[in-house]
Amino acid sequence: MACHCTHHTLSLINLVLCCSTTQDINTYRNPQRVLECLQRGLKIADACTMSSSSNVLLFVEILDYYVYYYEVENPVITDKFVSGLIALINEHFDSIGMTGSTTMSETRAYYGQIINQIKRKQMEAGSKERYGLIVC
Repeated sequence: MACHCTHHTLSLINLVLCCSTTQDINTYRNPQRVLECLQRGLKIADACTMSSSSNVLLFVEILDYYVYYYEVENPVITDKFVSGLIALINEHFDSIGMTGSTTMSETRAYYGQIINQIKRKQMEAGSKERYGLIVC
């Protein structure tokens, strides 16, 4: 089981690198490809969280990428995608409850940093309107 999730995690890392390369080399030439890569990443993360809810870290890492592509204004990465993923992660955290594991504490802290980044952008004059659409 652990080997299976490790394989999925490695696949996710390769997928994200593929998305990054697609975005950096072909800026907005194929923004739909970036969305497809991120959505495949979500499927991989979902498979891993089915085996262990502590793998919610994968969703948090993907959220970080969604926020990045939202910030660089990839036209197909909308506030609805970011808000939906935030809601999904919140559901996972609610179902896990407050566990004392170091990994889960680190995951919650990482997630908190991403949410704080979004909230800061919601307060800044230059990004208030765009980030105000994201529901945290």
